Amino acid sequence: MAISSIALDRIRKVATAVQKRRRVPSLVVAVAHSGQLANHVSIGQADVAAGLSAGPEVQYRIGSITKTVTAVAVMQMVAQGRLQLRGPLKQGWPGAPHDDISLADLLAHGSGLQREPSGSVWESLHFPAREQLAATANEVQRLYPQDSWFHYSNLGFALLGEMVAQMNETTWESWVEEHVLLPLEMRHTTPLPSQPAVQGYSVEPYTDEVVAELPVDCQGLAPAAQLWSTADDLCRWSGALSGCRPEVLGAKTLDEMTAPRTIADLEHWTRGFGPGLMLTRDADTIYVGHTGSMPGFLAAVVCQPLTQLGVVVLTNSTAGIQVGALAVHLLSLAREGFSAEREWAPGEAPPERIASLLGRWWSEWNEWIFRWHDGKLQATEADAPSGDAPTEFAEIAPDEFVALTGTERGERLLGVRGAGEDPTAVKKLYWATYPFSRSPESFGGSR
Repeated sequence: MAISSIALDRIRKVATAVQKRRRVPSLVVAVAHSGQLANHVSIGQADVAAGLSAGPEVQYRIGSITKTVTAVAVMQMVAQGRLQLRGPLKQGWPGAPHDDISLADLLAHGSGLQREPSGSVWESLHFPAREQLAATANEVQRLYPQDSWFHYSNLGFALLGEMVAQMNETTWESWVEEHVLLPLEMRHTTPLPSQPAVQGYSVEPYTDEVVAELPVDCQGLAPAAQLWSTADDLCRWSGALSGCRPEVLGAKTLDEMTAPRTIADLEHWTRGFGPGLMLTRDADTIYVGHTGSMPGFLAAVVCQPLTQLGVVVLTNSTAGIQVGALAVHLLSLAREGFSAEREWAPGEAPPERIASLLGRWWSEWNEWIFRWHDGKLQATEADAPSGDAPTEFAEIAPDEFVALTGTERGERLLGVRGAGEDPTAVKKLYWATYPFSRSPESFGGSR
């Protein structure tokens, strides 16, 4: 990969300063490219008593990053046609509690369900078993009508995980291992810790003493927060969320998961959710991933599908770091030092039927450029900012195309051939019914 040594040095300095200033026992930062660990910074003690050092191969609790694994399992079944994303929970689990809530709303925290199961689970740290959670879930409050407001719900993901289990007559743990984790070779991502594993801590506020946190078994809430993983495995996960592993997470499914459905920050619009994924806006860039927290642990994985860059942050501290913001900042540093430029190389000539469609066209007094690149018809507004992705088209019939990307995705592009010196040449285009001509024209044609 091509990340500059300057950028990597900046990442190392930021990580070291954060670990010291925020007094976290250990901190692992891993930079990934195309799903592979490219570089890492590992600082401090993963287990103070045992003298275990932090590293990318050591297991940390990843908390709510578990939700992204559950979401991919659900979306795989949607892609297979076994479930409808906008269909109710009962389609995969007859007799489910709150069976009218759609999968889409559960996945994007728009269900209106209260955050947790009944009882003071985060005080007692005793969580209901699968059967108990399912039996008592109808007793909880629905705070809002579904598809109205964002409200984060661990309970919602517990129900999704139970649907996966019920539909496939197995356990959630077995299904995600077989269909999500092992195909990605994430062999060190497990429901229970395996050695070498980290001890979670809290740090006393007025001394430097660390207090070991008790282990927590989420039981019925497992699909929301149970998993342990390593930085190395989560680099592979960032690759899947960047589109590098279509056999596990296809491009169409990833597009659905990265489309915003709920806005979590109504004041600044910096954070939202697609089906199962947290979307964070930083300046003009959208990052995809999730954060996680459990007693003694904070974690984050964020990536940018366009560059296939990702950053993983793991620490064994209950508090002290805004882990999501730190991961986004570190990924922005990685992007600044990343070069994805490829040298230009000659390409194939376009098919004869495409050639007369290429060049400059005008619509609504805006100029567009149609090109043939990498075997695809592409269109870009002439004054579009540098770096904006073009719209790509697929040919579906002679002189008929469909937009695959961009704001007009799904709309048709039609070419019209006409009389003149070359009656076989394309004389006019219609895209989403708007006319395109070779020179500027007012609405209704030239006057």
